[in-house]
Amino acid sequence: MRHSEGGGGLTMRDDVDEVRDILQSVAEEAFPDDVGVQWHVREITQQAGFYCVEAEPVPATVGYPRFRFVLGRTQSGELGDFGCYCLDKGVWRLLYTTPNTSSDWKALHFDKGN
Repeated sequence: MRHSEGGGGLTMRDDVDEVRDILQSVAEEAFPDDVGVQWHVREITQQAGFYCVEAEPVPATVGYPRFRFVLGRTQSGELGDFGCYCLDKGVWRLLYTTPNTSSDWKALHFDKGN
């Protein structure tokens, strides 16, 4: 499932709304020195139980123009941060992974495409 801002036809609306709701707090925790940055969702992609949330920081003071946060259900059932890619000179690069979480999402290649 893929959803771009302004698009429609979502089938997992509750999950997508939850993903959108927690993105700001996930990004703030990932980048605590960047106080006051608002994260604008560009696209949400769902695959194999994981969500890839492409977002851009406003203002663009975080160091890269766009990020892809990988979210998924933790063992407790809550939606959590599993890792993040950054767009570096036109290439998606793994920026971090969250310790003690599944690494299954890496095989889904959320680092491909623009």
